[in-house]
Amino acid sequence: MPIAALLTLIIATIPTPQGASAHTRLISSTPEVGVTLNSWPTQVKLEFDQALVDIGQEKSNFVVINNSIGDQVSLDDEVINENVISVSLTPNEVKGPVLVFYRVVSADGHPVEGEFIFNFSQEQSAQVDSIQQVPTTDFLLAIYIASAAFIASGIFFAIYSYRRRNLG
Repeated sequence: MPIAALLTLIIATIPTPQGASAHTRLISSTPEVGVTLNSWPTQVKLEFDQALVDIGQEKSNFVVINNSIGDQVSLDDEVINENVISVSLTPNEVKGPVLVFYRVVSADGHPVEGEFIFNFSQEQSAQVDSIQQVPTTDFLLAIYIASAAFIASGIFFAIYSYRRRNLG
């Protein structure tokens, strides 16, 4: 039984992966999160706490903006300048909440997605007070580590039981 306690202690001391604090995060936007605008902007700028990078030939950083009826009002002309990404907007007459969705990759190579809402000539009742970010890889890493620990402990106990049965 002391071997099982030792194994439990070893597994308990294995460090678990931390959250997305090492990944880039949105620190400001123009227009701001939840703001109500009376005139339609010509572009949206997002500022992150780390420089953004392009990976390979594919477009790895993008911003998509939809008006309140779901029509895309952003062009496909994102410009990256260090830690700022900007995109132009088409004219829009539809009033209501505007959804800004982004996916960016910082120098650490991890993609980060998020979204927020600003309002176009509407009361502030539809505003969103926080920025949502969804790291795309951290949860899978935790599952892999937990699975590996489970499999390793199963193998250990199988060997231990086999040897104990053959010795006794």
